[in-house]
Amino acid sequence: MTEGTAVTRLLPNICTDKMEETRDFYKELLGFVVGFEHQGWYIQMASPEKPELQIGIMRLDHEFTPRPFQYPAQGVIISVQVEDVEATYAAVKARGFELSHDLCDEEFGMRRFMVADPNGLLVNLFSFP
Repeated sequence: MTEGTAVTRLLPNICTDKMEETRDFYKELLGFVVGFEHQGWYIQMASPEKPELQIGIMRLDHEFTPRPFQYPAQGVIISVQVEDVEATYAAVKARGFELSHDLCDEEFGMRRFMVADPNGLLVNLFSFP
């Protein structure tokens, strides 16, 4: 850790022009609920069981983000560790999510699969047996 920096929270924010679709995706995929919305430009979602697990959704063109950075993200993978990747995989398939990467075992012990959110960001769902 950098001297003088004591991280107390990490909250990824997805900048998007698909606010509602993104909210609905994470609600359906992860069971997250809306904690609050701010004037149509920000939605904060959290796990109802573990409220410290959060994700933010921010309108792409809002003044909070400096203009040179108001572009859709690319090359982002949001990794989500779950207790039982087999059960999560079955539930995701039953709900009709399109898989971006099928269930597989990695040589380092991770079992995982991926889906893409409405913005093209990959969500890597995984567990370690």
